Amino acid sequence: MNLFDPVRRAVSRRAMLQHMAAASAVLTAVPSRVLAQAPASQPVTTALPARGEYLIRNALVLTMDAKLGDVPKGDIHVRDGAIVAVGLSLQAPGASVIDATNMIALPGLIDTHWHMWGSVARNMAGEDSKTGYFLFARAVGDVFTPEDNARGVRLSLAEAIHSGITTVHNWAHNLPRPEFADAELQAHVDFGGRALYGYGYAGVGMTNQPVNLADLPRVQKQWFGDRAGLLTLGIASRGPESNSPEICKREWDTARQLGLRISTHIGTGMARVKQSQGVKALAAAGLLGPDVILVHDTNYLPEDLEPLAKTGTHISMSPYTEMRTGFGFPPILPMLEKGINVCLSVDTTVLAGNCDMFAIMKAMQNVADGAKQSEFALAPRRVLEMATIDGARALGIEDRVGTLTPGKRADIILVRMDDLNMAPFTDGVRMIVQAAQPANVDTVLIDGRILKRGGRLQHIDTAKIIADAGETMGRVRAGVEKVLERSGVSVVR
Repeated sequence: MNLFDPVRRAVSRRAMLQHMAAASAVLTAVPSRVLAQAPASQPVTTALPARGEYLIRNALVLTMDAKLGDVPKGDIHVRDGAIVAVGLSLQAPGASVIDATNMIALPGLIDTHWHMWGSVARNMAGEDSKTGYFLFARAVGDVFTPEDNARGVRLSLAEAIHSGITTVHNWAHNLPRPEFADAELQAHVDFGGRALYGYGYAGVGMTNQPVNLADLPRVQKQWFGDRAGLLTLGIASRGPESNSPEICKREWDTARQLGLRISTHIGTGMARVKQSQGVKALAAAGLLGPDVILVHDTNYLPEDLEPLAKTGTHISMSPYTEMRTGFGFPPILPMLEKGINVCLSVDTTVLAGNCDMFAIMKAMQNVADGAKQSEFALAPRRVLEMATIDGARALGIEDRVGTLTPGKRADIILVRMDDLNMAPFTDGVRMIVQAAQPANVDTVLIDGRILKRGGRLQHIDTAKIIADAGETMGRVRAGVEKVLERSGVSVVR
């Protein structure tokens, strides 16, 4: 979510604190402790599982590769983290066999925009201006420590792997000091998922606050030496609706000099769109392009679509949060009809509640069909492409993941077809988009490592992650009111 100019409203102390107390209790039963600093966290992961040689046998394989198509009762041979072959009755002497009978095999799902640090505040945004997301997120972000950021990322990554999301775009917009980024990146390394790390700005709620460009070379050298690895670096800019043209150009130019992906929020309100002419300004400055992801764009001018399509700029949509905040309905069909690459986003579990990419796919199809008043407006397979190969294109990693193509990295999920909500079997693609849930994800491989098997995470201490999240929110709750007052927001007593 993009946090614009600080909101200066009267906030009820009782309403804010009662709301936060209730949400914290839901997160965990661990008693709250009011501390000035997050205690050092004990490890929540063991060593990453080794890459092995596997033969996934007898699955309905949805390759998402136009040439390979779907392979009923198909096999997938994985070795050294890569897909070796996809086909029928494959032979792989010495490989460990994974029986995928009654399962659908498909590429790991791909998120393209997620404020992961805030996941410890799941559903804490209220239903009125006194407890709403924008004011709340600004206050909470000011209280967080590097360890708190890391706890949010760990909670997000654990839920992502559990839910079949193998690649995330961590849109990090609470980085007041370099050590906040380091703490988040260490979490990514420990968990073993694939990620684009969008290095963002210092905190929420302030305009004309640039990314710490001076820190990018250090971060790139320290954490991203191997571009063929699991982590890719990008920047998360405030963009033309919240920054001056000079700041935008400086950020874009620096990112491109370093070869980084660029992302920004845009089009979250028609008044702001008309005032900033954001897409037009980016186009005129030569800042659009295939290395750019624009997030939301639920409000746009008709003349915006042509430059987006012409430049190969990507659009990331998060239907649940866009509707929840009143940004509007995702303009899916107009974008697709222009040939713009549309991909999917969790955005923030503060609003969305969870990272269920199956539900996001289903919402995308339903919103498009409802807007067109036709049950045939958007096909399930097209939506599944948005969650796989189109997401990979947006993140610039389509040569590595997004389809089950021999030679690509082995990011694979197996989804059970014989669970109650998936039975009886009818059509694989429709069932993934319209029926599947995270609980149906049996097995997750990322880069050839099995990180979930038999419905259980393999190297992640979920109980510790949940306890840490509860401790953070218990402590943050005590400091939020002071932050609001220090920021100039009056408190009604």
